[in-house]
Amino acid sequence: MTIQDVVKKNRESLSSVDCFITDEIYKNSPDNYGLPQHVRHLIDLPINTELTYVDILMFLKNHLQTKNPKYVEIGVSVLKTFYQVANFLQDSELYAFDINTINPTVSQKFNLTEEGLKINKYSYKSNKITHFKGDVFNEKDFSLFKKQVDGNVNIIFSDAHHTGEGLRAEYDYFIKEGLSNDFILYYDDLQNPPMQKVFLEICEEHKNKNPLTTSAFFKVNGWLGQHEDSHINGIITSIDMRKIFPFVNYIH
Repeated sequence: MTIQDVVKKNRESLSSVDCFITDEIYKNSPDNYGLPQHVRHLIDLPINTELTYVDILMFLKNHLQTKNPKYVEIGVSVLKTFYQVANFLQDSELYAFDINTINPTVSQKFNLTEEGLKINKYSYKSNKITHFKGDVFNEKDFSLFKKQVDGNVNIIFSDAHHTGEGLRAEYDYFIKEGLSNDFILYYDDLQNPPMQKVFLEICEEHKNKNPLTTSAFFKVNGWLGQHEDSHINGIITSIDMRKIFPFVNYIH
């Protein structure tokens, strides 16, 4: 599958949703589902074919050895990224971790199979979905989340608390012991120095474990596509990205 094929599939997924969050649900969330008010009006606008982080993430997925990877997203917000992944992956387990209850504007597209205060489970096409309501700074929440995930993960997308402390907490409480040897660890929006510092520390830890690990910073469009400036992302992976993206400035 070419990168153009990935872009086409992701844009088709986005076009199937008219509204990612209603005004009422948005206002009732204590943090507006992580969608800042100054860009609220942009969330449903069509995006062009310029690459987004979801395009890169799903293109890299095709280079994993595991054909049906286990996926975890920490900080799913309104489910815009998660929904694209749920439409891209097949016969996979997908896990969502967020401080909010699941956004019903999008989750109504899933088939509810189990409902609880912290955990909701769904089926969607050939995938199984688990949404966990938790706090990245709460070790007990991640301990319960680990039991739900039950095993090592191939893809983790981190987009929750945008601080160095947030990155370190989710890494120490979950990611550190939760990754498969065949993995992609993807960080969105590493704009501030404290986040970059923690990311580089995590890069070094993985490099010490496995010298073949590849890691990189780069700039790419996010969930709003061309409607916002591209921002710094980071990847740590077992895939040799130099063969796939030779133009990227690699750390290791």
